[in-house]
Amino acid sequence: MDSRYCFSHTRAAQDLHTARLLVGKRLNALMHDQYYFNGEMSLGDVGSIEWHFGEQEVISMYLLSDGESVGADIYPINTPVSFEIEPGVTCAWKRENLLAALSASHLEGEKVLEVKGMLDALNGQVSRLVGFRIEFESGDFLVFLNQGDEAAMLVNTLPPACVEIETSFVTFIQ
Repeated sequence: MDSRYCFSHTRAAQDLHTARLLVGKRLNALMHDQYYFNGEMSLGDVGSIEWHFGEQEVISMYLLSDGESVGADIYPINTPVSFEIEPGVTCAWKRENLLAALSASHLEGEKVLEVKGMLDALNGQVSRLVGFRIEFESGDFLVFLNQGDEAAMLVNTLPPACVEIETSFVTFIQ
């Protein structure tokens, strides 16, 4: 597996630092790789995302291979190669505008005011970086989140609380 997607406890601080590079930037576009099965759009997983800002600058966010964590870096996402499972049964991805899909196109051109990491700890165990909360000057916010092997993007809402999980939002990880 590509080491870009491998989990380690030491990489969480770097991932949050990278995501926080969005602070002060104006969003040009938010793209994602939409999954299609036999030409039908899959509505569950938003896939990996790319934040476009400035002069061709990009920050990517994606799920890590541990099934719980998220990562971020300054490299573009490679759209997965389409393939056929059997004759006539295809899996494909297309690069699409995520803001349009979320009915959040009003965020294009908005300035990012804050980025926080979302840490979850189950029953006192070590926290995992499971998402990012991106806040805009308009007061709107987006949450990119790992929801058990599926990436989700929430608009102006937080994920539901779970009694066994302690969630915190942080600007740095030690």
